[in-house]
Formats: sequence, structure tokens, C-alpha cells
Amino acid sequence: NGRNDDFPSHSSVMEYIIQLPSDIWVFPSWKGHNVTRRNLLQFNGKSLDTGDIRFGQEGYRPLPKIADYSEEEQEFVWQNLESLLHRGGRIVARLKDFMDDQEEEN
Repeated sequence: NGRNDDFPSHSSVMEYIIQLPSDIWVFPSWKGHNVTRRNLLQFNGKSLDTGDIRFGQEGYRPLPKIADYSEEEQEFVWQNLESLLHRGGRIVARLKDFMDDQEEEN
């Protein structure tokens, strides 16, 4: 659950998996979750409750393609990543599913 630095929480934004320090506050729904789709829903004023699809749920893949984002959507998602890093998160890996889905044809 991330309350202890020995067992940190992780989140993913775009293709990056971020280790979250125990003293960083994030929405509980972000822990252990790729929040890219969630960020796009929020930016576009859509329901997070009905549109947020988690790993293992039907419709999780393919993940959103960066090439399909508007410039404003890209900026919003990159700022989210930067805010996590600025507050002490660190990139520990890349999310293979996200990278694979960027290369797939629609």
C-alpha cells in the first residue's frame, strides 16, 4: 500500500513506471495503476468511474496511443508525470504493454 519505503507503491504514466515515495500523496486509485487513460478522461471531462479500466479488465488493451492525443492532452499527461517526479517519484521501468500498443496498427 506504499505506507512503508520497504514496500513502495508504483504508478504508471505514459510508458513509465514510477516508484512513489511513502511521503508523497496521490489519489488512492493511482496506486498500482496505469493512470494515463484516467488522466485523459479527466482532461476531457468524462466520467472517471465509468471510463477508468484497470489491468485485467475487459477493454484495458490497447492502451491509448500518444500519436492520437491532441497537443493539449499530451501536455496534460506529461505534466502529470513531471509532477510525480518533482515530488520525489522516480522512474524504475517502462511499461511493455504501453510501448507495444504504440506500435500496433489501429
